[in-house]
Order: sequence, then C-alpha cells, then structure tokens
Amino acid sequence: MKGNKKNNKIINLLSNQKGMALITTLIFVFILVTFGVALLTMTSNDSKLSTLQKESTRAFYLAETGIEKSLWYINFSLDNTQGLDWRRIPEVDEPYNDGTAEEYFQVWVTNDEEDDDGEATVIKFVSTGTVNKGGEYNKGSRSIEVKLIKGIAQSDSLSYNYAILTDQDMTINGNISVNGDIHSNADITVAGISFDLTNGTASASGDIYNYPDGLSSQPIQPIPIVDFDHYKAIAEGDGGVYYSDSKIFNTNETITGIHYIDGDVWIKPPCSELIVQDGAIFATGEIIVDGGVEVFIEHSDSYDNPLALIAQGDITIGGTVHAEGVIQTYGTLTINGTINIEVGCVVAEDGIFNGGGGDMNIVYDNGLQDDIVEGTGIEVWKKASWREVYL
Repeated sequence: MKGNKKNNKIINLLSNQKGMALITTLIFVFILVTFGVALLTMTSNDSKLSTLQKESTRAFYLAETGIEKSLWYINFSLDNTQGLDWRRIPEVDEPYNDGTAEEYFQVWVTNDEEDDDGEATVIKFVSTGTVNKGGEYNKGSRSIEVKLIKGIAQSDSLSYNYAILTDQDMTINGNISVNGDIHSNADITVAGISFDLTNGTASASGDIYNYPDGLSSQPIQPIPIVDFDHYKAIAEGDGGVYYSDSKIFNTNETITGIHYIDGDVWIKPPCSELIVQDGAIFATGEIIVDGGVEVFIEHSDSYDNPLALIAQGDITIGGTVHAEGVIQTYGTLTINGTINIEVGCVVAEDGIFNGGGGDMNIVYDNGLQDDIVEGTGIEVWKKASWREVYL
C-alpha cells in the first residue's frame, strides 16, 4: 500500500501542467529576447558598415577630384606659370591640398621618368582622399595613383598665323622673298643680299638686326604642336604608309597619303624628283634633301590637311622643295638650296636661311589664319595609367 501511494505521488507530480506552462513561457521569452538582441546587434553593425562604406566611397571620389583638379591645374590654369614643369612647392616637399577640415584631398606630384636632360617624361600623381567627421565610423581614406605622359590636346585658339615662325633665332642670309608676316620668339638677324617682305611685318620677341622696319620686344607667339601619334595611326591604317625605321628615297617616284617614318628621311640622288600627292612626310628624326633633288608636295582641292613636311629633328634642304602647306621642324631648319611655298608657311625651332645660290620664296596661305588643323594643338599631360593604391 505504501509503495502504491509513493508511485501515485510521482505520477501526480509529473502530470501536473501548472509548472510546465511557466517554464515554457520563460523559455519562449528568452528565445525572443535573444533573437531581438541579435537583430539589434546586426542592425547596428550593418549601420556602422554602411557608414564606413559611404565614407570610404566619399574618400574615393575626393581622391579622384584631386587627380582631376591637379590635371587641370598643370595643363590649363593661368596661375600655373611653370606650365608642364609644375610642381607643388617642391623645395619643401608639400602636396597640393584642397577641401575642408572634415573632407579633403592631398596630391603628391613626382617625376617618374626623366630624359637625359633631367626633364620629366612621365610624372606621377598620388591623390589621397580623406573623410574624418570625428566618429569612430564616420571616416575613411582612399588613394589613387595616376601616371601621365605628354600628349597633344586640340586648342580652338591655336593656328598657323605666320608665313615664317621660329621659336628661337631666325637668321636670314640668302635671297628671300616672303608674302606675309614673320615672327621669331627670340632674335631676327638679316644679313642677306636681298630680303623682300611683302604684305607683312617682321616682329620678334627679342631684337631685330639689320632690318629697321621690324618690331622688336613683341609678345611670344604660341606654336601649334603636331600630334605625331595621331598621324602615325593614320599611316598605319588606310591613310598612308608606316616605316618602322629610317627611309632613303633614291629613285624617282610619286607617293600618296601620309608617309610616317620612325627615324630619319634622306632624299638623295639618283632620285631627281619625288612627288608627294595629297599627303605628307612625317619623320621622328631628321629630314635631308640633297642637292640635285626636287621634291614636290601637292595638295588637291579635295584634300584639306595643310601639313606637308614635318620632322621632330632637323630639316636640311640642299636641293629644291616646292610645297603647298606647312613645313615644320622641332629642330633647326636650314635652307641651302631653293624652297618655294605657294601657299603655306614655315615653322621651326631655329631658322637658318642661307639660300646657297638658290632662293626662298614663301607665300602665306591666308586660309591658315585662325584655322584649327587636325592633329595639332597644345602640349599637355595625359593619363597613361590609373590604379588604386593602399598606403
């Protein structure tokens, strides 16, 4: 009997539901509270991550802004009197800064590659954008590195406005007849037997010797820069012929289109006549025309590019050149023979016009006045590479 009573008590205790309902309720409340805390924690973390992401993105665009502002400043700002050689206070090694105390960028400018003269051929911008609003998560920093090389940008205010234009000295020793204006950004020296300037004025940023009618101490005149890469692409395409090395023309022939030579050009006997029709010769080196050779550069009415004979090195003419259009060199143009330009102009770093028993006759092409020539412009820095860096 006593054993049965004990077993009945245990059965009754286990079958009593009043305590189980309370325990179940407490467990359920605990689970809800746990889920609620986890949800709040996740929401808070997501908010913090979102804020970090937002400020990081903001810092990235600040860094991009620093690149673009620096690129504009180095290329186009009138305050940048040093032009392509701009550095932001290099003697104290400070960056270019802009922005507010909470949001700003810093751009460091350095030479990445230099030529033998120590002039930069590649420069590097490293721009860091920073956001710092005081909170633990209200901040961010991103950096961008851009390398730049020299290129050409079209300019709506730069054209061939002179019959003869030299960036350095112009020396006139031979018989020269020019119909149009001439200008030197340095000095002009006239020592020839005959110098006939018709319908034009001689001016120089420096001095003019032995020509009393000239105007000295005049403003420096900008010179259109030829984009050699532009014309190389034309020659490599359907618009001409590309030569990967120096070229010798020593037979009589007629060529058409853009002939782009990566090297020197030598036009020599037994060639006595080279005709270039609706095109031009471009050389990354020098161009030499020997005595006894006649070169004809002819442009038809349907051909609208005036460039005719263009070299990055010197141009030396000992024979005869008859040209329509622009003859331009970034070296010294030396005339020992005869040159007839009807119509067009001559542009050179230095000009030495000897004549050498021949003549130099130039009739300026009035159609070049204020005409923007395809593939010419001003020298600027252009982006060559872009990447995000982690400093």
